[in-house]
Amino acid sequence: MLSLQTAAAEWGLDLAVGYSWDDNVGLDELERATGESDEVTMLEAQGSAEFSLGEETSVRLSASLIDDSYQNFSQVDRSTASIGANFETTVGQTTIGINWFDVSADLDDEHFLSYERISPYVAAFLSKQWFMRGEYVYGEKEIEKRPGREANSHTISVDSYYFLQGLKRYTVVGYSFRIDNARANRYDYESHAIRARYVHRETLSGLPIELEFEARWEDRQYKAPDPFIQVEREDTRLRVSAEIRISTTQHTSFALHIKNADYDSNLPTASYSDLVVGTEFRLSF
Repeated sequence: MLSLQTAAAEWGLDLAVGYSWDDNVGLDELERATGESDEVTMLEAQGSAEFSLGEETSVRLSASLIDDSYQNFSQVDRSTASIGANFETTVGQTTIGINWFDVSADLDDEHFLSYERISPYVAAFLSKQWFMRGEYVYGEKEIEKRPGREANSHTISVDSYYFLQGLKRYTVVGYSFRIDNARANRYDYESHAIRARYVHRETLSGLPIELEFEARWEDRQYKAPDPFIQVEREDTRLRVSAEIRISTTQHTSFALHIKNADYDSNLPTASYSDLVVGTEFRLSF
């Protein structure tokens, strides 16, 4: 997101439109997939304002609205609104902050999901090239007409950034441990997740190009027997993605992306894969 700086704050605005093909339309929150493909159009508006409270302290406010419209499966048309706030300060060589985030999603013009989280974090450079960030996340979610899935979660995560060439080339490797406590015991679980990301920026024929590759592996162990299989669920989830983004002007960019999710579970209805291929045009101020 590019920005406009004033004496009081630094403002930013992103507008985007995207088009994707989804080979298996579904809802991850309900662990259900249709087995059918469809085309989806995405519209996004995102704004932010960052206020400096002295040389070492800042507050950032953000809001976004994303609308996903399917060509055939209008029942899963999604509108997602979110707001967030981040307070951050630097003490010596260490950055300390706290982030708050609230999201609300509608499906086919009816309320579907509410999620709120708060996460204190700490970060610091351990050397010129090595940066570490750790955080604790507390979250609460509610899913309309699914009271058993109402849950709170506790997550501890650590991310290690290694800058091969500043922001032009860097890697991120992270680990998370999460505990989900749901109203219905069958949805309680603990999970371990490992993620890796690589970002590479270059200039080709005068145009800035950014390549990004990401992978995330998660192992979930449920705490109570599922009534359909009479034993505790065991899930393994793998997500991989790749994107290339070309900045055509100072304010515009075009991206191509591919994302694949592969979910394996001893609960048959929770085992499925999903491939999404798409494009995006973004306008930033």
